[in-house]
Amino acid sequence: MQKGSIIGSSVVVMTIAMLFMSTGVDRVRSQAQAQEPKLIKISTARGIHHLSLWGVAPFAAKYGLKTEVIATNTNAEMQRYAQTGEVQIAALGYQSPAIMAEQGVATVKVIAGHYNAGQNLIMGKGVKFESWKDLEGKKIGVQPGTYVGVLFLLAAKVNNVDISKVNIVNITPVGTVELQALKSGDLDGLVMWSPVIDRGVVDGYAVYPACCDIGSTAKFGAGNQILGANTEFLKDRAAVVNLLKAVVEAKEFYAKNPDKALEVIAQYAGIDKAVLTEALKRANWETRVDVEIAKNVAKEGPTFGFTKADMSGKVESYFDLSYLSEATGKSIDALRSFTR
Repeated sequence: MQKGSIIGSSVVVMTIAMLFMSTGVDRVRSQAQAQEPKLIKISTARGIHHLSLWGVAPFAAKYGLKTEVIATNTNAEMQRYAQTGEVQIAALGYQSPAIMAEQGVATVKVIAGHYNAGQNLIMGKGVKFESWKDLEGKKIGVQPGTYVGVLFLLAAKVNNVDISKVNIVNITPVGTVELQALKSGDLDGLVMWSPVIDRGVVDGYAVYPACCDIGSTAKFGAGNQILGANTEFLKDRAAVVNLLKAVVEAKEFYAKNPDKALEVIAQYAGIDKAVLTEALKRANWETRVDVEIAKNVAKEGPTFGFTKADMSGKVESYFDLSYLSEATGKSIDALRSFTR
């Protein structure tokens, strides 16, 4: 595995309780080993909305867990690391269950939501754009093969846009050149993720169009990332439940303490405060999943090329929310939909 960065719980100091003076060296070692924190490796990207994973270490430590976060670029890589057991937890996309179903992956289950939104369409400032139909005739930068690109096209389709009339320009995931193209007018709009798109907004040459949020459709929603777990890890139910408790606590803490959120994000993402502040206005750290949306996305797999066949009938088998239910005290039924 290529490791761009690892942030463990090195800041956590483990204290061994006072042992009875009558115990021998072997017993001391035995008890010390029993108190060693369980190591959990997590594969995720450096995106700002992955905060609850990058910043989970102090919360996990309360439950006797130690985390290593491994910076990974794509959901495909994250899935591969989880299914081979190189990591215990990985961030996945809403398209991932369909992909795993077609590949016959049997070693990964989706155990929780991670976050919604965090990706969208921005338009060049001054470009006439008042409705979805105004996409027709515009030059829109979209990176092929990404979920944000798929979600954008699905939203446009739902809103009766003739996609054949939209000038889709293939772009890279870097963002620098793409933002310059938007600024210069070579692109009218850009479909990408935070904080890249927020840079354009902060610098004053781009806007979020009020009419057209790509995550606003009822059929496909704003679901973005979910948490997948290796099935071997799932055998340690207590550890999985405790990790989810820690993740939930991290989400709640950073939502209530934006200054602390900015501090942690700056450590792993290296982005300036103004851009982070703009991006966090649209942060939506969501622990629930929406299984029906995952099925709806799966039906579109053959159209957009992330699967060869409609795998919607097998998607539900990749969700196991019993661990999240135990961690939160909420019913599985309440955790499997954004509307319940």
